[in-house]
Amino acid sequence: MSALIHLLAASQRKFEKKSLVAKLTERMNQLSEPFWFVLALILFMLMGPFSVIAVIVGLYQLTVNNSSLKEPESI
Repeated sequence: MSALIHLLAASQRKFEKKSLVAKLTERMNQLSEPFWFVLALILFMLMGPFSVIAVIVGLYQLTVNNSSLKEPESI
């Protein structure tokens, strides 16, 4: 019974006239994931080679700050 009610409600929503704000919101929801994917891809391609500098500096800081700590011995 609830499936029938769900189907009827969905079919009624298809024939409703939506406001301009509702249409824009729906369209933005559809485009947000591809937008963030493209932005992340472009940033990765631009900053990819230069991120090595940040990694080296970070690893150096880890070794300097944790030099007094002893590493656990492997068995």
